[in-house]
Amino acid sequence: MALSDAGSTVSNAFVTQFADDVVHLSQQKMSKLAGNVRTVRNVNGSTYKFNTLGKGGYIKNKSRFEDITVMSDSSKTLGGSATYTGGTATHSTVTATLNNYVAGEYVDDFDMFKVNFDFRQTYAESIAAALSRAYDNEIIGQLDASSPATTVTAGSGLTKAKFLEVAEGLNDNSVDPADRYMVISPAALTDLLADSGVTTAADGPISNTALATGFIPNFLGFNIIVSTLLTEASTGVRNCYAFQKNSVGLAIGKDVTAMINYVPQKVSYLVAGEFSAGGAVIDTTAVAKITVTE
Repeated sequence: MALSDAGSTVSNAFVTQFADDVVHLSQQKMSKLAGNVRTVRNVNGSTYKFNTLGKGGYIKNKSRFEDITVMSDSSKTLGGSATYTGGTATHSTVTATLNNYVAGEYVDDFDMFKVNFDFRQTYAESIAAALSRAYDNEIIGQLDASSPATTVTAGSGLTKAKFLEVAEGLNDNSVDPADRYMVISPAALTDLLADSGVTTAADGPISNTALATGFIPNFLGFNIIVSTLLTEASTGVRNCYAFQKNSVGLAIGKDVTAMINYVPQKVSYLVAGEFSAGGAVIDTTAVAKITVTE
């Protein structure tokens, strides 16, 4: 809401003395992704480098007193009957570039005396919600820009069979089964709930509690996150993602900070919030992209 619109909006509140607080319009108020990726805080500078180490191998029957061949040595020169099995563990870095986010609104000083709720607190909550969504968009933007090793096309919606296809893709890449997440759209959740292979008593693994609430907290080793922020690949086709927690990174230079300052020349309070952070896909082999037709 711009300052020029404040009068018309606030005047509606003047004549309403029945509520003790303000009901916010429906909106996502907490970040759904920030706590489910590899997070580094207190970053100094405009970028942060996530270090990675490729898959290494091992030596079988090393000769006595022979120097070992380290995993990062590509020559793999061994004496006697010794053999090396596995790949070369290469060191590399993935860079996250920090972006600055800010949101704010003015609260007129006189308006504070004409309503029976705290405008400053109301706007602070709304600003915090907006910045939480910015966190998620930062991460989703990096997922959109990546090239995941596993891609699945769910042309008839997200079904149990497609879920298994995603799980198989990650398993083939030896992705850690712990802390796996799948971010799906509301329509994809509906697809799962409508799949008899998911919800029937005979062979469906979803509990009655989940069916009663309408949400699936986890399925086939994935923690389910439902987001309305996922982008459309094309009309009616949504990009959804599965990933292992450490495969996606978030570098935070400054966490969400709220402030309320009086601005004399406007005779108003400026309620604002800001943060600085940048996302990165660290390991594409542990990420799957699912294009879901809705």
